[in-house]
Amino acid sequence: MQSYSYSIPESYSYYTSIPIYNKDNNVICILMKNRHQFLTQLFHSLLELGMPYCYNVFSNDYNPIYKIDCLFTGIGYSLQNRETMDKVPIKQKRVQLIEKMQLFIINGEVYKFEKDYTYSGSLKKNDIKIATIKNIDNTNINKTKRIRIEAINDDIASLIAVMYQTFVFEK
Repeated sequence: MQSYSYSIPESYSYYTSIPIYNKDNNVICILMKNRHQFLTQLFHSLLELGMPYCYNVFSNDYNPIYKIDCLFTGIGYSLQNRETMDKVPIKQKRVQLIEKMQLFIINGEVYKFEKDYTYSGSLKKNDIKIATIKNIDNTNINKTKRIRIEAINDDIASLIAVMYQTFVFEK
């Protein structure tokens, strides 16, 4: 597997671009927050339910690669990829008392994204692990959080990054 990394600044807005680097320190893609629709933002701030943000991944020239969106805060998550431009529903399945696994299908292939108790995540395609991701700064001393990815290719690295940011890091 190949190595990738990115850093999340302590405070960042919708407009902050977070580059994801490969092992040669070249930018492979850019991660950005995806605004919820206005009513979803309003209900989220009132109810504090669901995920506060979803995320997009763009190529270096800001063409969309993956986008996670939700119908309503915490309900109806979908993934849109650049290949088909179709929205694929993300199903959440409870694994343990609190933990959930996200399942989705792209081109007939079943993908599973799971996190563990250390807030590390793994992505499997047809039950074969194709990527892992973890926060390597578990203390609150650093101003930024460094994230490390091991993935089979650039596309899978960008996919696990968008899943991790939406379903793990923002919690």
